[in-house]
Formats: sequence, C-alpha cells, structure tokens
Amino acid sequence: MKTTTISDIAGIAGVSKSTVSRVLTGNSFVNGLKKTRILKAIEETGYVPKLAARSLRGSRTKTIGVILNLDPDYHFSDFVSMETLRGISSSAQKSGYRVSVIIEPCTAAIPTILRDKSVDGLIVMGLKEKEEALLSLAETGGSEIPIVLLNYSQEYKYFPSVSFSNEENAFDFAMYVISMGHEDIGLIDSSRDVLAVANRNHGILRALQEGGINPTPEWYFEYSIISGMEAGKRAASSFVKLDRTPTVVITSEDDIALSFIAGISSAGLRVPEDISVVGVDNIPMSKYSNPPLTTEKVDGYHRGLTAFKMLKSLLDGEDLKEKHIKIRSVIVERDSLKKIS
Repeated sequence: MKTTTISDIAGIAGVSKSTVSRVLTGNSFVNGLKKTRILKAIEETGYVPKLAARSLRGSRTKTIGVILNLDPDYHFSDFVSMETLRGISSSAQKSGYRVSVIIEPCTAAIPTILRDKSVDGLIVMGLKEKEEALLSLAETGGSEIPIVLLNYSQEYKYFPSVSFSNEENAFDFAMYVISMGHEDIGLIDSSRDVLAVANRNHGILRALQEGGINPTPEWYFEYSIISGMEAGKRAASSFVKLDRTPTVVITSEDDIALSFIAGISSAGLRVPEDISVVGVDNIPMSKYSNPPLTTEKVDGYHRGLTAFKMLKSLLDGEDLKEKHIKIRSVIVERDSLKKIS
C-alpha cells in the first residue's frame, strides 16, 4: 500500500506543498478555507507527518540544536550573541531540554542533523544571504524538525523567526543623531553579506536620505566581522589622516566604538569635543568608558528566551500567535554624543 506523502495532501487540497507544511508546523497564517481543506485531506488519508510520526515513536531526544552560522570567533566574543545563547539555555533548561551548540555553517550542519536526527529542533543564529540549505528546505516543504531563525528576511519568510528590528532600530538611532544637529556623519560597519548588518546599513542610509544628507564615501570604514576591536583602531588610524572629518561616527558595535575612541584619543582628539562617537549593543563596559558611550540597547537575552518559547510551541504542536517576532531597541543617552547648535 502506497504511503501518503505531503505531495498527495497538497494535490487533494489543491494547494502547494509549502502551504501544507505551514499548517503542519503550526503556522496560523494560512487562509481558513485552505487550512480546512488540508486538515480534511489529512483526516481522510490518515496521513502522519514526519514530525508527528517521530513523536509517536517516542524518539524525542529532549535536545535542541543552536547553529552558530558565522565564524565562532565572532559569536563567542559578541556580547549580544552570548546573551542570546544564555536566554536559550535558561529557557530550555527550565523546560527539561538540553542545548547542543553546533559550530558549523548551515550548509554543512543542517543536512547532517536531519540525517542523524540528533536534535528535536533547531535555532539558527547569524544568517547570511542565500543560505542554500534553508532555501532548499523551504522549496521542498520544510523539514521533519522545526527550525526557528534569529534573523528575518523576505527570502527566509517560510521559517518562523525572532529578530531585532535592525533596519527600524538603525533608522531611529540615526535620526536621533541627526536631531542632535549632526549632518557630517561617518560610519564604521562590518561585512554586508551578514543580514543583520545589511539591514542596519539600509536603516542608516534611509535616515540620511530622509535628513537630506549625502553619504561621504571616505567617511565609511568597512571591516571583517571577525576582526574584533582591532577594526576600531584601524578605522581610527585612517580617520585621523582625513583632510576633512565628520562631526560624528556611528559604529556597528560598542566594542568597535570603544577601540575607535582609544585610537583617536591617542592621536590627540577628544570625544565629544572634537568628534562624537556612538555604538550599538549597550555592553556592560559602555557606561564605564571615558566618556560614557551613547548607544542602543538590544536585548539578546530576551531574544533567546523568545526563540526557545517559539521552538517549544512548534515541538508541542501548538499554533504560533506570531510567526515573525521583531524586537525593538532602546536609545541609551550618555556623554559621547554632543549636541550641535
């Protein structure tokens, strides 16, 4: 007797395989009539989804995997990444789950995990554009284990996600900087193939455009995401050689802001008297720097808690109230940003 497949259910219900998969993974954002047809087809055929079948066999591992998709040197030195892991681990432990941290790119990790069935669900941190392993799963109707992403983009909308509102957060922060009278704005940013960085960059450029400010290419410094605090010092070295300098530099991380301040200070420049500097993350050291750093607070711990809660709902077969959750940042005003009259 032929085993009923997800393709059979899609054909009977007159929908795509991805629509069937969205219903099976608990996504409530499927048209009511379509959802009814899918559920009726499942009932009539006796179809058992892979995830449900696995649960019935009692083969749950009580382990979730967290894929660190970017270079581990970055993840393990990044404050927000570590806070996110702390949030995931804390929430998982309370629910009786272990956490397996997988230090491999998605392209290598996901096929192995699906083959070995080593975890019950996955959380993916640090997405780049065009992650083929994820795009392939979306095209073929998903996987037998739920996957939650810690970044959002339109190309990955198939998967549930918990992310910072990177573009909106950066836009608001840049508009705040502009409201302080700054029109000559520099930027220290990391590789734009990382989704979070690309989205923040879009937000900043949109704010400049809305403020009628043309970006100045020589005031833009790009660095590798794994270069750490050295990037700030290198940017400072280039900055002090400029014939004309901006009144403020927006950096992509507090670590970079602090090392940039150290670099320009050693060249005799004062913050904020000669130049203002702002960061992102609100790391513990930012309030103790000289001067205390104006920054954005992004709550990695809350992101981790929320991501596990979403994954747990999927594992329990529950509908998601929201498929894509975005977390806003809070501007932390300190002394490194000067108001220009």
